[in-house]
Amino acid sequence: MPDATPIIDASWFMGMHHQQPELRARSLAFFTGHYLRQAWMSFSQIGICDAIIWKKPRELQDLYYPFMDVLHSQMRIQRAGYSDAVVLRAASDEALAALPTEKRLLAAHVLECQAPFFTHDLDFLACPALQPWLAQPNTGLAPGHFPEGLQRLYEASLALSIQAEDLEHV
Repeated sequence: MPDATPIIDASWFMGMHHQQPELRARSLAFFTGHYLRQAWMSFSQIGICDAIIWKKPRELQDLYYPFMDVLHSQMRIQRAGYSDAVVLRAASDEALAALPTEKRLLAAHVLECQAPFFTHDLDFLACPALQPWLAQPNTGLAPGHFPEGLQRLYEASLALSIQAEDLEHV
C-alpha cells in the first residue's frame, strides 16, 4: 500500500479551508506534503467541491478560485471517472449498501484500488469495509507551506471558511 496513489475526496480537499483548525491542519499537511507527489480525485468529488464554492458569495469565490486553479494546475492530482468494475462493485457490494450512491462509487474505487483514502467524511469514516484503507495522518504533523506564489494565494483564499454543513450533500 505505501506505493499506491492516495485517494482524496471533497471533504479532504475542502478541509484546507475548514473552520475547525485540526481538520484544516490535517488537510493542509497532506497537500503541502504531497505537492510534488501524486494523489487521485474523481471528477464527481471535484464537482462537489465546486458545488460547495458556488454556494458562497461571489467575493469569496474570487478569493478562493485562484488558489484552487493554481493548485490543480501544479500538483500532480490524477483526475478521472470510475471504471466499469467500480460501478459494478458500487451497485452490488452489500458492505457499501448503507452509503448514498455517489459515496458508494468512491468507496468502491478505494476497495478496487486498495489505496490509502483520505477523508473527513463521517459516512466514509464509519464504513467498516473502508477501515483498512482509511489513512491515519499524523495528527502532530505541522502543515508545511506551498511554493511562495501558491502560498500567497492560499493565505488570501482563507477568507473562505468551510463549516461542517457545507460538506453535507450539495
